[in-house]
Amino acid sequence: MEQVLAQAVISNWIGKILFGHILREKDVRAQRVAAIDDETTPEEALALFRQLSEDCNFWTIFSDSIGLSVIPNVVWDQLKQFNKLLSDLRVGSVDQGQLSGVLEATVEVAVRKVRGQYPTPIELARLLVHLCVRDTVDDRVLDPCCGSGTIARAAMEQKLTAGVASDRAAATVFAGDQDPQAVQIATFALARPSLMHMPLRIFQRDAFTLEPATAIDFRNPTDGTVFTEALGNFEAITSNLPFVAQEGRKQYGNALNRVTAGMGEEGERFTRRADVAAYLPFSLHPLLVDGGRLGIIITNAWLGTDWGDAFYNLLGRYYDLKAVVTSGAGRWFQNSEVVTNILVMEKKADPAQPSGDIKFIVLTRPLEGLADEEAVQIAAAQIELGQTQNDTMTIRAISPADLARFRRMGLGGNAQFSDCDWLLGLPLAPLKDLFTVRRGERRGMNALFYPRPGHGIEAEYIKPLAKSPTDFSRLRCPAAKEAFSCSRTEEELAARGHTGALNWIMRFKTPENMAKLGTNGLLWYEMKADTLTDLVMFINYGDRLFVGRVDPPAFADQRLVRLEPRGAVDIDLAHALLNSTISMFIIEGMGFGRGLGALDLNKDRIEDYMHVLDPGQLDQAGIDAIKAAFAPLLARDVLNVADELEQADRQAFDASIIEAFGLGIDRQRVYDALLSLVEIRRTALE
Repeated sequence: MEQVLAQAVISNWIGKILFGHILREKDVRAQRVAAIDDETTPEEALALFRQLSEDCNFWTIFSDSIGLSVIPNVVWDQLKQFNKLLSDLRVGSVDQGQLSGVLEATVEVAVRKVRGQYPTPIELARLLVHLCVRDTVDDRVLDPCCGSGTIARAAMEQKLTAGVASDRAAATVFAGDQDPQAVQIATFALARPSLMHMPLRIFQRDAFTLEPATAIDFRNPTDGTVFTEALGNFEAITSNLPFVAQEGRKQYGNALNRVTAGMGEEGERFTRRADVAAYLPFSLHPLLVDGGRLGIIITNAWLGTDWGDAFYNLLGRYYDLKAVVTSGAGRWFQNSEVVTNILVMEKKADPAQPSGDIKFIVLTRPLEGLADEEAVQIAAAQIELGQTQNDTMTIRAISPADLARFRRMGLGGNAQFSDCDWLLGLPLAPLKDLFTVRRGERRGMNALFYPRPGHGIEAEYIKPLAKSPTDFSRLRCPAAKEAFSCSRTEEELAARGHTGALNWIMRFKTPENMAKLGTNGLLWYEMKADTLTDLVMFINYGDRLFVGRVDPPAFADQRLVRLEPRGAVDIDLAHALLNSTISMFIIEGMGFGRGLGALDLNKDRIEDYMHVLDPGQLDQAGIDAIKAAFAPLLARDVLNVADELEQADRQAFDASIIEAFGLGIDRQRVYDALLSLVEIRRTALE
């Protein structure tokens, strides 16, 4: 904690000194910053900056903050040397965006991660603003979580470039953040010569506390007087929402409870696991005018989670969701593993107001392709019209009614970025009608229960273990790992002379381990490995998509999802159907891509939503044809998706399924849809 505070203090001082020297070339009253010399104390420097703010504005940069006056002498001496250097240089002509970047660089990525803040690339900020601001002259724009100020800067640039007067632009672009350091950096981002003598609407507030009547104090730069404005309503709210996951929810507890009060059953589902950022669209709702646009950058987790389903349902009460934009050309935030989407929505005047089609857009060129104003305008126009004119993006529009049909299969999110309409007419059955879906066993302390070779444990206490997707080189193979399973007491082991197991137990016998692993009905070192598994799915797929078969059946780890037959299920046929490309697409579409390219799934999502071609629709000839075509796939290694779909035996197998079920779909269309989804997920590695 002390390190974080120290970094914030140093960054704050750098910001004050740097901006003071920028200002002295624009305003003679700022010349006094050069008076900071070897004898100046931190308290005297703060008093100087306080007076400078009263004369020249920019209180968000020059104001005092915790720890600034107690900076160690050795650090203060270095900062005074920095000030002396700037006194001999001319920094007023340096681009404000570059100076903002200098300040951002003083804030370590680790600190940003704690806050959930990552600077928004300017290209992405400009696209977001163009999608939300429809009247460049008159629209009031707010970024309530402004971070380093890139989005507010893009809004200001849009207005000034369109010829809006400087005073009008300054009065209609608002930026707030609860972090004083972020507010300071954001002020750098917005400051420019034409705005030096105009009050910038930048303020320090928690976004959850904002209401139209919230009074905000600003300072008039011409005479230093303070004036107050009510926040009011906005035609556009645009923000890169901070990524604060489950562990960060405590500090927002009361605010989150206020947001969800009155949401009912859907709100309860939403609140169980939702990221903090997902609450903000509902908290900010009163700040928008009817028909106003909210554009947010948010983690893509909402595409494939239960809280994401509830989030979508709740949005429909308050907003008409217009567009969901994702990247098909690398992560937007290179210094974070978080994968994000843009969501654009309009505030409903009436909850009963019907929602229109939703556009799912994949940007197929890197952000650098939106580097100039014209490219941004063209991209925004294409998204608005739902028409592509070049190779910059793909757009798929879907009605709420059709989306509801997909959502019953868990395909209302990620799958919609590809052509998946062919799926709606297929004879599908819920997987849970054929199998009981269970998570693999979890006992804790893998070092004890999953011994490495050379352990010396007697063979009767070692059971075969299926542990992860990497254990499966083929669709059907034996368990590759070993598990320790012993139900005998230490006394019984000693009496039998089973010293291998006994010595192994003693290696881990500590009061801490015994307390940690103790559970009702089991010895502290006991793990039941008598539940044998045949078919398994996985919660973290990578380059390969498949359903494995453990032969002979074996014990399964928690990373696997066990499929236990309900009644007389033809396992050979089920295994084949679950490895069709249609099933591969459903698996891919149910989840969402993590930052390292893995597909995020869980047992509950598989149980609730996974569908498979209904074996009850087949005659015996069809069953025999599918099994025969599947046999060659069992005799070779499972390949990554792109290579797998190029194999002749794979193509013949999928063709046999299409023929046996009498499906009126083109095999290549299914392949293209799957490849596009996998490519979007795997591009997060770039």
